[in-house]
Amino acid sequence: MSKSNMTYLSSGKAKDIYETADGNLLFEFTDRVTAFDGKKRAEYQEKGEIIYRLAEYWFGILEAEKVHTHYIGCPTPTRMIVRHPDIIPVEVIRRNYVAGSLLRRYEAGEVKLPEGVKPEEGAPLPGGMIEFTTKFEEVDRPVDMEEILSNNWMNGLEIEHITDMTSRINTILIRELYDRGIILADFKVEYGREKNSEILLADEVGTPDGCRFRDKTEFEDGVISSLDKDVFRKGTGDLSTVYGELFKRLQNQEEM
Repeated sequence: MSKSNMTYLSSGKAKDIYETADGNLLFEFTDRVTAFDGKKRAEYQEKGEIIYRLAEYWFGILEAEKVHTHYIGCPTPTRMIVRHPDIIPVEVIRRNYVAGSLLRRYEAGEVKLPEGVKPEEGAPLPGGMIEFTTKFEEVDRPVDMEEILSNNWMNGLEIEHITDMTSRINTILIRELYDRGIILADFKVEYGREKNSEILLADEVGTPDGCRFRDKTEFEDGVISSLDKDVFRKGTGDLSTVYGELFKRLQNQEEM
């Protein structure tokens, strides 16, 4: 598929985005990786193809489970065609364990943890926890329902709908990952509205760029072994190796 008849729209942290002649979008998955709001940058060989293949894999599973997504198809090993909804300017974070910014914000006195939850990385969050952040600001920040409603980013029914949808996605991911020996610590997702106002899952899901995955065996032994972008954030491993291991586990299970 030639990009000569497409309109370049933007370049994100890991993808280049084009509009196709029929009004859909083309995602070009690159080998770029960033952390800390773009302060840390690098490129890793085959990273883009692994992310593309994982996104394709999860979209297929979610669509089969009747989760409405913007996914259409994949014409090449690094390109994905998706619908072009109006993106809701709020990201949704589902947390199953304490990690990342949640722990940093707790230590800074900016947020409270649910009663009984230990303030340490890897502590379970019984029943899970959902947070919202801004999407299009220079630096994403947590927002509450009052701000979402006052800015007309979503109405109350839409907030309830995407909260339920995110929890359902969480259940599906956990179910699929369990036999792969992988713990899902948290993940973030985006949503968009089609012209008929129907909400659908957008961007990507189930990739190590937007999820925290832990090796289940080591996690149960009290060791946090990341299978995600945390190895790049913390400098604790080679990103290509870790992403390849995650992909191999999913691929091997699929072939069994």
